[in-house]
Amino acid sequence: MLTLSISPNLSHNSNSSPSLPSVCQSNRSCAPSSRIASNDCLLPDRLLTDAISDAASSAERRRLSRTSKSSLLSEQLLTVAFLSEFSPFHESHSLLPLDTSDLSPHSLDSALATIADGDLEPVYDDDDDPTWAEAMASPEREFWVAGAREELQSLEDLSVFILVPRSAMPKGRKPLKGKLVCKRKRDNKGHVVCYKVRYVAKGFAQLPGINYDKTTAPTARLESFRAIAHIAASLNWELHQFDIKTAFLNGILPESEQTFMEQPAGFEVPRKEDWVLHLMKSIYGMKQASQVWNITFNSAIVSWGFHRLSCEWCMYYCTSPTGTVIFSVHVDDIFAAASSTSEMESFKAQLQSKWEISDLGPAKFTLGIAISRNCPSHSISISQTAYINCLIDHFDVCDARSVDMPMVTSLQLRRPDPSAPKPPEVVKWHLQTPYRELVGSLMYLAVATRPNIAFAVGCLSSFLNCYMPEHWSATVRVLRYLKGTPSLSLVLGCTRHPGLISYSDSDYANCPDTSRSISGEK
Repeated sequence: MLTLSISPNLSHNSNSSPSLPSVCQSNRSCAPSSRIASNDCLLPDRLLTDAISDAASSAERRRLSRTSKSSLLSEQLLTVAFLSEFSPFHESHSLLPLDTSDLSPHSLDSALATIADGDLEPVYDDDDDPTWAEAMASPEREFWVAGAREELQSLEDLSVFILVPRSAMPKGRKPLKGKLVCKRKRDNKGHVVCYKVRYVAKGFAQLPGINYDKTTAPTARLESFRAIAHIAASLNWELHQFDIKTAFLNGILPESEQTFMEQPAGFEVPRKEDWVLHLMKSIYGMKQASQVWNITFNSAIVSWGFHRLSCEWCMYYCTSPTGTVIFSVHVDDIFAAASSTSEMESFKAQLQSKWEISDLGPAKFTLGIAISRNCPSHSISISQTAYINCLIDHFDVCDARSVDMPMVTSLQLRRPDPSAPKPPEVVKWHLQTPYRELVGSLMYLAVATRPNIAFAVGCLSSFLNCYMPEHWSATVRVLRYLKGTPSLSLVLGCTRHPGLISYSDSDYANCPDTSRSISGEK
């Protein structure tokens, strides 16, 4: 988000200020009735007179307050509308929005003078998940509206629902409510490439046994992702990415899970505003959506001759006389390796025959992981520089000094005595310290691309329910180490035939709490 910061010494010329539309007021004055003036023929009463006077004063104050708010709101709307339409930043290639909240005390002339003088200080804000109300109040409103219309059109094109009268629902059944969810999608450089809007069901209102039966669905392991990348690099195979558009909208709901849903507010069908959506397929937000889509996807893939690994349900392979294709699927993202270009094109054609897909070409960025390939050396480098920088900003260690090691040598962290009472300041510190959040974020890095912090993260994760300041300091040290090595990458591939090689090591009774040996392997 871009914030316009106006210097305090702005000059304002009231003569050139554009006239704002005045608030329409009635020219009729409110005269007291004769009954009120005479107290309805009663004797004069001071308390009654004071009450009438206070009521009149209160009404006048409310009228003045409404007039003031209306005038201020009109000027703010004019400012936002002008900047949204004519500011050169609005049409920039990165499509960053403009935040005009700082302009409220200033006039439109002040804002224009600031732009002309160059007193503009853009500040980036990485909030990529605005609410629908925030999206409608932002200068990117048209982008979000277009994204919502595209989403509803895709629902209609895929025959996800049938519009039926409300009376067609079974007696006693209530339709699910939904909401529009916004998401800015960015590339590996952080530029906005898409304003994605989903119409999501509020699945928390679904009833088990009525709206759904099972909800479990497999997801791909990062080990599978690295294995496919390693094989492709070693054998110099094709490595591509595919994305199945609106994947959950292709899962066919069984008849036993009949579901109805309200139309999205603001996008109702004309003259059918009270009708409801009878869902034929799953939709985002439904509890069973992942399972229904996975069953649909697996049925199609198996019919094409692919085999699913019994130990990894999101990894498939197919071997034919013309070549081999191996791929993993993470919900709707497909990471595929093929022995030849023709095999990859054949696999792509099979996907296109069943669903609408996005061909992302050679793999470069997936699951938050950047991929760099060097074909002559039969290697692939994977890294998470952007993710590390986000962690550094999020946990506020931008000014911290980087270190050379993720953990101090021979550091021994101990669990506190659970029977000892905790001081109030320690309890308060526990509530304010995001220890679990940081350890979980570091664990994703360790599993994906940074095995060099795996031991430190594994050690720190054993204190999730009893962490103390010394544990937090050790965790921040890992982040300081990552700050000094954000672009360090994991290199996969080899020049010889790929095979499994394992190393293992352990110490002797080094755990201070249990006297157990600590081992590790890679």
